[in-house]
Amino acid sequence: MTEHSLIPVTFYPQNKTIAVSPGSSLFEAAIESGFFIRGFCGGRGICGKCKVKLLNQQLPHTPVEMKVLSEEERKNGIHLACKTIVNNALSVEVPEFGGDKETRALTSDSNLEFELDANIQKKQLSLQESSLSDQHADQDLLLQALALPEPTEIPLPVMQKLPQTLRSSGYDITAVLAGNRVISIEVGHNLDKFGVAFDVGTTTIVGSLMDLNSGKMLAVAARTNPQAIHGADVISRINYCSSHVDGLKKLQKLAIAALNEIIEEVLEQVDSAPENVYEISIAGNATMNHLIMGIDPSAIAAMPFIPAFKRSQTVTAGELALKAQPLAPVQILANISGYVGGDIVALILAYDIHHSDKLTLALDIGTNGEIVLGSRKRLLSCSAAAGPAFEGGHISSGMRAGIGAIDKIRLNHNDLHIHVIGDVAPVGLCGTGLIDAAAVLCDTRIIDSTGQITTPDGKIPDALQRRIISSDSGNDFLLVPRSETQTNMPIIISQRDVRELQLAKGAIAAGVEVLFNELGIGAADVEQVLIAGAFGNYIDKDNTFKIGLLPDIDQKLVKFVGNAASMGAKKFLLSNAARKEAQRIIEFTEYVELSARPDFQDKFMDAMMF
Repeated sequence: MTEHSLIPVTFYPQNKTIAVSPGSSLFEAAIESGFFIRGFCGGRGICGKCKVKLLNQQLPHTPVEMKVLSEEERKNGIHLACKTIVNNALSVEVPEFGGDKETRALTSDSNLEFELDANIQKKQLSLQESSLSDQHADQDLLLQALALPEPTEIPLPVMQKLPQTLRSSGYDITAVLAGNRVISIEVGHNLDKFGVAFDVGTTTIVGSLMDLNSGKMLAVAARTNPQAIHGADVISRINYCSSHVDGLKKLQKLAIAALNEIIEEVLEQVDSAPENVYEISIAGNATMNHLIMGIDPSAIAAMPFIPAFKRSQTVTAGELALKAQPLAPVQILANISGYVGGDIVALILAYDIHHSDKLTLALDIGTNGEIVLGSRKRLLSCSAAAGPAFEGGHISSGMRAGIGAIDKIRLNHNDLHIHVIGDVAPVGLCGTGLIDAAAVLCDTRIIDSTGQITTPDGKIPDALQRRIISSDSGNDFLLVPRSETQTNMPIIISQRDVRELQLAKGAIAAGVEVLFNELGIGAADVEQVLIAGAFGNYIDKDNTFKIGLLPDIDQKLVKFVGNAASMGAKKFLLSNAARKEAQRIIEFTEYVELSARPDFQDKFMDAMMF
C-alpha cells in the first residue's frame, strides 16, 4: 500500500495526526500508533468502553453501537472506536485520553525479612599474563583464577570477549557468575550488582530494582500492562493469540516493551545502565508467564486447562530482548495450574504459608480471584472467575482505578460523600467505589437481598430518594449528575451493574466455601486472612463483609499485605533457598478445579445474595 492511499486521522486533545490504512478500525489505528483508548474486551464491541466523539463527520451507528450507546450519546456523535471504520479523514476526540500511568498501581509490599543468598557473584581477579616460557590459554587462566569446585561454564559470548577484555584491562578483571556459569567479564574491579523483580499482572506491571549485595530495594516503577488493549482478562488475550496472525508475538512484544521501560526508569533513578542488571525474576499469572516467554497459552483456555509448564523456568535476558546483561538469568516463577500462577506461588512464598502453623486464608482479588487456604499440614488453591467488574469492566460507568475514578463512597448527613482519585471532576467508577456504593445501598435497603434496586418501604432521606431513577431495565442509582463529570455524562449504578457485582463477589465467596468444605473446616477455624493485590489494598474492609465478598470471619484477623507477588518475586530473586521452596510449593499445593465441583454452583447461587 502506498503512502498516498493512507487516510489521516487526528486525535484530540493531543492534536496529533496519524496515517491509517483504509478499512482499519479507530481502535486498531490507536493501538498501532501507541495511543491508549480505554477498553476491556480487546475491540470485540461488548464492553462499550472505547467511546470516542467524531468531530467532523456523521457516521451511521452499527447495531452493536445502537445497543451499547444511549440515545443521547448517539445524538452527540459518540461512537465505539472498535466499531468505527476509517474510510475518510476523521477528527476524533477521545474523552479519557490516558496512558500507562493513569491506572493506580500498588508498588508497596510488606518489608519481610529473609536470609540474603543471591545467585549472582562477582569475583575480582588479577591474572598472571602468559609468556613465551609459561604459556596458558586465556580460558585456562580464567578457570584457574576462579578455582570453583564444580565444572565452570563459559558461554560463547563470554569467550568471544575474553581475549580483548584480558589485554585491555592488564589482566585485572571482574568475573560475574550465575551459579557456576560465567555470564560476563568486565574490565577492572567493580562489585556493584543489580537485579530486577517483576510482578506482571493482567492489569499492571510493577518492577523493583534490587541491590544484590545488600538486598535493599533501590527504586520502583509501574506501568499499565499494555496488553490490556487486546482485552482486560486472560481469556481475551488467549483468544487474541489464536485469532490473529502473529497475535502471540504481538502480545509478547507489548509485555517486553513495558518491562524494558520499567528497567530504564528504575536504573535512571540510581544513575546506572542496563549492563549492570545481572538477574531478573518474574512473578505473573500462568497466562502472563506464557506470553512473556512467547509460549502459546491456548491450552489453558480449553479443558482440562493445562499449562505448558509448572516448574520455574530460566532463560536469558538476551533471549527475551530484555535490557540487561544479555546472559543475565531471567527466572520465571512456577505455576500451580493454568489459573493459579507464579504470582500466587510468590504470595505463598512471601508469607511462608506452606510452613505456617496458622490456618490461613489468602486472596488475590482481581479479574480472577485466586484463593489459597491451609497451613503446613495441607494447602489448597483455586481460581474463581470473578470477571472484570472489580477492574471497572462491564460496569456502566466503570473504569480502572486511575485519575478521575470514584474510589470511595460514604453516607454522610443523609447523602453521599464521594472521593475521586486525583481530586478532580469524576470520569467513572472503579471497583472499590462500586463495592462502597453497593454497601451503602444495602445499608439503606435501596438494594434488597436479591440485588434488586428498589424504592424501599419506609422513609429514606430525600437526597437518596432523588437519586433513584427509573429506566427501561429497572431502576438506576445516580451517583454524579452530568453537570459535575468530566465527560458530561452521568455516573450511575444500573441494575445490570449490581448483577455484575453479584457475579464477581459470588464467584469468590463460593470458591472460599468450596475450599472450606474440601479442608473440612468452617469460617470460625480460620486464624489469619491475607488480602493481596492493588484492589485488595484499597477496598474498605467493613464493606467487603457487608456485601458478602468475605465469609463471616473475625475482621481483626484480616490483614492487607499489599503487593505480595512483588514481595515473593524479590525473595525469589535474592534467595537460592527461596527458589527451592517455590518448587516445593507447587508440589505441595493442591489445586481444586471449581468447574469440576458439583457443589460450586449451589454455593455460587447462594453467595450472589446480599
